[in-house]
Amino acid sequence: MSDATIHDDPAILERFIPLSSAELAELLSERRREHGDDPDFPRFIEALAALYDATYARTLEELKRLYLPFNPDRDTQPVTKTAAVDAAAKRRLIAAIETLLRDANFDHLDQQRLNEALNKTSPYGVEVSVNLDEFQETLLFYRGTALRTDRLRRWKTLFLRRETVTVPIYRRLFVLLQLQPGEDGRPAPIYMKLFKDIPHSDLETIFPNTKVKMRPFDKIKLAVTGGGGAATGIAGAIGKLTAATNPTAAAGAIAALAGIVWKQVSSVLVQRTRYMMQLAKNLYFYNLDNNLGALAYLVELASAEEHKEALLAYHCLLERPGLTEAELDRAVEALIAETAGVAMDYEVHDGLGKLRRLGLLREADDGALTVPPPAEALEKLEEAWIALFPA
Repeated sequence: MSDATIHDDPAILERFIPLSSAELAELLSERRREHGDDPDFPRFIEALAALYDATYARTLEELKRLYLPFNPDRDTQPVTKTAAVDAAAKRRLIAAIETLLRDANFDHLDQQRLNEALNKTSPYGVEVSVNLDEFQETLLFYRGTALRTDRLRRWKTLFLRRETVTVPIYRRLFVLLQLQPGEDGRPAPIYMKLFKDIPHSDLETIFPNTKVKMRPFDKIKLAVTGGGGAATGIAGAIGKLTAATNPTAAAGAIAALAGIVWKQVSSVLVQRTRYMMQLAKNLYFYNLDNNLGALAYLVELASAEEHKEALLAYHCLLERPGLTEAELDRAVEALIAETAGVAMDYEVHDGLGKLRRLGLLREADDGALTVPPPAEALEKLEEAWIALFPA
């Protein structure tokens, strides 16, 4: 895995903004300084970030409350145990998580694409199967797709030389799973996990009920390397057993036969162990966070995306007042292409919606859009902060 290189898929335009909030803030502040000293603009950026952080801090507290009855890591005693309350809480929890994921610019991995991924064969030497019927809740979202290129030794080249293999990956993958209820009828815990850079063909490995399978090539290899010798040895042992005239010779023949059988069984077990080690290694590198930690991670991503979307719309309208919605869309995408070197699909409706809700958007009848200067915008953000924490 150390030889792998990851690059964007030019055929896919992502919605999330491929710059950190800190990097974007520094970049836009530098551009404003080029247009003249504007001390209020950096303060506006900080105030906007603080407002979204505070908003999503409340979201996290609500998610923690909803997740508490289903948290497998909790160390406190539950107060309410009725199934009706748990079912209602689960519906609210899943709805809130889906909203959070969309705020963080994640996309839903529907059943069709999930089935397609589960039917793919991994190029990394692990082949597993998973039974989705064992789960009563299965929810997968991803953010960002890319291509990973590895140099692997494969059976097609008789393992003599490395072959270039390119596989599609999910840059971020969120998984929510709930097993079927136990015999006591109580709702099962809900498990949440976040993964990074996981190949589409390795989706089976993220489920807790995966079963390792032997690849056809490995079965053939075991048959060729051990089958002939095992057949000869078993035939010889049986011959000695039938010809044995005393108990000692018979016991020796039986021991020889058992040793031959155990040798073949151990070969299969060793190969299976190699698979399990590779599976554990993959999950070690793919895993980002779990359960409540995954929710906190998503809240941070969502807050950052909301901040960046609003900031980009505000900056471009401040720099070029009078843009229409379509022109603003192109201006933001051109800015990201220039600074980050990647093409993206900016959600201009979301960006303008945020400015509109904050009172930072002025719309003319002809479609021209403008924003107030940073000093006035700071006053609007102060009003929004007071509304968030009323006296």
